Amino acid sequence: MSWFMHGARSNRHEARPRGLGTRRAPNGERGSALVEFAIVMPILMLLVFGVIEFGLAYSNKIAVRQGVREAARQGAVGNFGPAFTTGAPCHLTGAATASPDVKNLMCLTKSEIGIDNAKTRVKVLSGLSNFAAPGTFAHTDSIVVCAQTPLDSVSGLFAPFLGGTVLHSKTSIRIEVSDLVESGGEETPPAGGDWSWCTVSSSSP
Repeated sequence: MSWFMHGARSNRHEARPRGLGTRRAPNGERGSALVEFAIVMPILMLLVFGVIEFGLAYSNKIAVRQGVREAARQGAVGNFGPAFTTGAPCHLTGAATASPDVKNLMCLTKSEIGIDNAKTRVKVLSGLSNFAAPGTFAHTDSIVVCAQTPLDSVSGLFAPFLGGTVLHSKTSIRIEVSDLVESGGEETPPAGGDWSWCTVSSSSP
């Protein structure tokens, strides 16, 4: 009888589920995991922010290109947009030689781009239909719209690499209405930018 009871206690003891006790990881393993995390995490964050920065830069590039094209289309049919402002929302800077309608078109261009009007700068000029020489905004002449805006780092991590980078685009469209009595002009270019690429004969960037 005592043997039976002893056997029963022994079986109950052996039948206890294994693993109820928690094995704590040695301090060396936990320290190694922390070191690996400290190495991998910055690289992962750099990749994530890099993808975000690249996506925003590409989106801004498309916005500049499409905004310039749409503004040139509007100017070609004599639609120059609402009255310009030197303050908000247009922030027109310079453009002293431009006629009022051309200044309006500059503000319309900024509005179509939709990035930062205070940083985006526009130039408008006219060229002959064959782009051999400057035009006079006459019928069948071309209207040329250029815009540029600095590329900023949103996160700040890539500022050393993007510093001085300027997005720019140019579009030329033949004027479809009767002769326009206008004069072209240009805003003061942003830091790191210039208008040497925006001429009648230069190819579109």
